[in-house]
Amino acid sequence: MIRKTRGIVLHTTRYGESSLVVHCYTEQYGRQSYMVKGVRKSKKDNRSNLFQPLFILDFEVYHKDSREIQLVKEVCRAMPLNSLPFDMIKSAQAIFMAELIYRVVREEESNPMLAHFLLSSIQFLDALEEASPDFHILFMFQLSRHLGFYPQNNFDEGHIFFDLSSGQFIPHCKDPELHLDEEVSRLWHQYLIIEYQTVKESDFNGRQRKLILDQLVRFYKSHVAGM
Repeated sequence: MIRKTRGIVLHTTRYGESSLVVHCYTEQYGRQSYMVKGVRKSKKDNRSNLFQPLFILDFEVYHKDSREIQLVKEVCRAMPLNSLPFDMIKSAQAIFMAELIYRVVREEESNPMLAHFLLSSIQFLDALEEASPDFHILFMFQLSRHLGFYPQNNFDEGHIFFDLSSGQFIPHCKDPELHLDEEVSRLWHQYLIIEYQTVKESDFNGRQRKLILDQLVRFYKSHVAGM
């Protein structure tokens, strides 16, 4: 059966001399893998640049529910990305975000809220006049909301340590393996109150970003099996 869907490119794998297996998150069918034949035939006919991380494409596919990899009939760009492919910071963030989605989102079923969040996040990143070095970190926080383990922001004077296992701030640091120290917990809280619209106003430094990103990876690992 021929079906149409819009998909976000997450990861590609070369297949044979001229084909690609493209792993996508789609609006209609969730996580899918598509075989695109002949896209690397020659320099003249090479269309492999369509399949860059976070590119948004329209697919027409020969779909069979029993098949792990669906065969693509036609594919084209669904909407232009004006800055993301050409800005070095945004491109690096796109690679990170695509790899994150590829690793943590596995459901092969429609999730309109998640699809809308992903598409709007990509468009917001592309529309930023100046790249924000915090965007991919904020995206990682926001994605956890759609995966079911968004942190509870109950930070106050009596709750100053973040517990990675329970996803909330607690009064005392009892286990350094599970509880963030006071400095990182405060940074964690500051990231939780940022939104896409205010991300350009953040003033974190490189050391702080690395601290938060390292702990976010730990947080995801504690909640996503097999990450």
